[in-house]
Amino acid sequence: MYYSLSDLFWLFLFVLAGWYLWAGMAAKEQARRAAASHCAQLGVQLLDDTVALMRTRLKRDSRGQVRLQRSYEFEFTSTGEHRYAGIAVLHGRRITQIQLSPHHLA
Repeated sequence: MYYSLSDLFWLFLFVLAGWYLWAGMAAKEQARRAAASHCAQLGVQLLDDTVALMRTRLKRDSRGQVRLQRSYEFEFTSTGEHRYAGIAVLHGRRITQIQLSPHHLA
């Protein structure tokens, strides 16, 4: 059985899209776990137990390799009254930054 070049192109595109979705779900779960752990260490509560993808881009890491950098946004509370925003940045498979906005202490 012979495949044309266009068949191979569409197959490659389909596999690439599947990989991107699968890797995105794994990255989102990793960012959620890191945000929950960071919030627990600081004594604040991660709200809704979820993160939302804000931005995806290609960026070089410290070794010069190009990797996907994904930025996730989440919300947390310190007193139970107000919601505050936080950001978790995943570069490749590593969490490179978790940042919480200024908030009141309980």
